[in-house]
Amino acid sequence: MQTALRIADTEGLEAVSIRRIARELRSGAMSLYHYFDSRDELLDLMGDTVAAEMLVPGKMPTDWREALRAIAHHSHGAFTNHPWLLSTLRERPRVSPNLLRHIEQSAQSVAALAEAGVHGDLLAGIVTAVDDYTIGYTLRELHTGSVGARFADEYEQPHVRYLLESGEFPLLAQFVAAGGQPPRWHSFEEGLEWLLDGFAARLAREP
Repeated sequence: MQTALRIADTEGLEAVSIRRIARELRSGAMSLYHYFDSRDELLDLMGDTVAAEMLVPGKMPTDWREALRAIAHHSHGAFTNHPWLLSTLRERPRVSPNLLRHIEQSAQSVAALAEAGVHGDLLAGIVTAVDDYTIGYTLRELHTGSVGARFADEYEQPHVRYLLESGEFPLLAQFVAAGGQPPRWHSFEEGLEWLLDGFAARLAREP
């Protein structure tokens, strides 16, 4: 399993194959089928193994903000350490033991709010929003550099230059003239706190 994870982390998920792993282990490919039936099953096992890194160890914090903060940081760490994990969860959304444990911890994070009478729809919205923020931020974090470089190249194309010089896009033209570099974004922690502050204000208005 560690060999498969190392290949995926360094070369991408498409590089993972039974033959490649067998070659790395100096073993026959057929011998690996004693451990899993197919590459799909291997990918499922890899996803569940890495999903363990999303889990908060020990007892969950009782404070909802602290609990959600811990879940978000562990999830963010797992996604950045294993960039292929997000695509695996999107393309192969298998319910695995560690994924269920992650969902259970997410429910535990707002359990005290549920006991205080906060409506379940709002609690589900809070948990989902933190999860969506973590995934969205990580995707941008992983891809902004390459996307920014591609856009910078596109700005130099003649037809794009023509459009920018037409006067129809003054703000974009000013941005490109300044270098066309992606603006600095907030840190993961800062954005997470903004989100939690917003929900704290919403909860304060609950009857």
